[in-house]
Formats: sequence, C-alpha cells, structure tokens
Amino acid sequence: MIWVTWRHHRTSLIVSLGIIAVLALTGLVGGAIIKSDGSGRPFGSFFGCFGNTTAICAAETALTATTLIATMLPVFLGALVGVTVFSRDIEQGTHVLGLTQSVSRARWFWTRVLVVFVPLTVAAALLGFVLEWTRRLPANSNFAFVAGRATFVDPPNLSYPFFQSSGLALGAYTFMALILGAALALLVRSSIGAMALTMVGVVGVLVMFQFVARPHYAPVGIEKSPLSGGRIYTAVEGAFVPGLNWEIEQGYVDIQGNFVDVRYDECTWSGSDDGNDPYEQRSEETGAQYDVRMEAVLAQQDRDMEVCLHEQGADHYEVRYHSSDQFRRFQVTEAALTLVLSGLFLIPALWGLRRLKP
Repeated sequence: MIWVTWRHHRTSLIVSLGIIAVLALTGLVGGAIIKSDGSGRPFGSFFGCFGNTTAICAAETALTATTLIATMLPVFLGALVGVTVFSRDIEQGTHVLGLTQSVSRARWFWTRVLVVFVPLTVAAALLGFVLEWTRRLPANSNFAFVAGRATFVDPPNLSYPFFQSSGLALGAYTFMALILGAALALLVRSSIGAMALTMVGVVGVLVMFQFVARPHYAPVGIEKSPLSGGRIYTAVEGAFVPGLNWEIEQGYVDIQGNFVDVRYDECTWSGSDDGNDPYEQRSEETGAQYDVRMEAVLAQQDRDMEVCLHEQGADHYEVRYHSSDQFRRFQVTEAALTLVLSGLFLIPALWGLRRLKP
C-alpha cells in the first residue's frame, strides 16, 4: 500500500518537497551572506536595500521573500496537496479499486498521511528552523546589543511574519492545513470547492492564533510611566524595548488599570502672556536666555498636560507586551494547540471516509 501511494502521489510530493528545498537553500545562502556582513538584515523591503553591496542587497531581498512565502506555505500545501491526495481519487473513481481490495478504509487513509503529509510536515519544520537561524545576527552586527549580545530588534520574533515562519509553528501549521484539506476533500468531494474552503479555513486559523489565542499564552508584562514629565508616551524604561518585545497594547489607564480615552483637544497649553509665539526667540534675548525661557515654557506645558490627563481620569501610561525571551515557549504552545486542532479536524475526515462508498 505504501508503494502504491508513493507511485500515485510522487509528483505532488516531489514538487512540494523541491519547492521547500529551494526555499531552505535560499535561506541558507542568504543567511550566510547576511552573517558575513555586520550591516546585513535578514528581513527588509522589496523596494530598498539596507546593505552596502549587491550581494547583501540580494540576500536581504531573498530572505524577505522566503519568509513571506513560508508564512503562506501551509495555505497552499493544504489546498493543493491535502485536498488533491484524496479528491483526485474520488473524482476519478480510482478509490474504488483500493477500497474493494483487502485494504481497510483506515489503512487507505493513514497510508496517505504517512507517505505524503508527514514528509511535508517535517520539511516545513526544517525550513522554519533554517529561517530562525538566519535571524540570529553575528557578533559584528551594527544594529543592537541587548544583555551583551547582538539582537535583531526590528521587528520582534513573536509577531508576523517571523513567528509564523519559524520551525515548530510552521511544521504544525502545515500538518493542520493538510489534515483540513483532506477532511474537506472527503466531505465536499469537489476539488475546487474543497481547495477554496481549505484556503479560507487555514487563513482563518492563522488569524485566530495571531489576534485571539497567542496574546494569552502568558501573562503580559507591563511597563508603567508616570504622568509627570513631558512626552511620557515615548518613555522606554526597564524591560520594555520596542522591537525586541511584542507590544500588545498601550495607552493611558486609570487607577484600576482600565484604558482611558484621552481627548487632547480639551487640554489647554500655557503660552506667552504678551500674545507672541512662545517658541520664537525674542529680539532682546540671548541664546542662553532663550534656552532658559523655553525650559520654563515646556515645563509649564508638561504640568498643564498632567493636570488635563488627571481630570480625564488617567493615572499613568502603560505598555503591555510579551517579552521576546518567551519565543520558544510560545512556539511550543502554539504547535501543541495546532496539533490538537489537527486532531479535531480528523473527526470529520474519518466521518467522511466512513461515508465514502466504493
């Protein structure tokens, strides 16, 4: 049965594994080039280069494209492989031969999972680990140093597209998408319909994880800033480092920790008593006098702003985030949840298999 399944689906399997291999090879070569230059970045833009050589520019662009393609890999594999592994047999009637022989329905189903789905899942996970490797910048990186080590800080590993294209998550997403495609193929029994539903379903699951489930995998860290002092919304202190951590939400909160909708148009600013622009240097002022006056003006405006915020119920400013050092914990958690979801998708798949008539 294994040999028959391999012969029947080898084209889809070889092509899919070949595409993943090309992406992984691109990641390895691009990552090696990036790591050889301290100014290289493993993710950037298609419309500009951050490096200073043609090779660095090409490597950055290639890694950006590879990362984005990897995030969509489960969607396409689920639709083009997960569905067709079963729907093609059903539409052509070739499943009749298999189910009328001495092969049970369960063996007919699980052999396809073993021969086609498992290798693709492993290959996708390996691709994810290659992309993780490309994001570990070398010691000569020019971008950031946190806790004595070079760190890629823009954007964080817990957010899109980095988290979705990393090892455990990418492998688990791929398996889930393949099982969902198989389930819809056995239920809908139409390749086009099952493909469309699979793509919508996989994208919906990925969006659900990103915006609904993942923020709750661990208690959020909170960085608080007092209302005293100007421009408090730009304060960065303690554990929160923009780009290194995954920001969930931020804003002014009341004493109970509830967010307050601040209306800035209700705040008044102290200006000049004589009607002149307080920010312009006066003709009789020296540079030192102007600096002293401006410090006083800004300090008064800060006090006015603080009073206005207090009047609207604000007690302090909060940034709520997940620290990037929880990356592996989040990966394991999401991979486990995705595999549980795959198990749930097996229920309708096996029900559709039982209803399948030879």
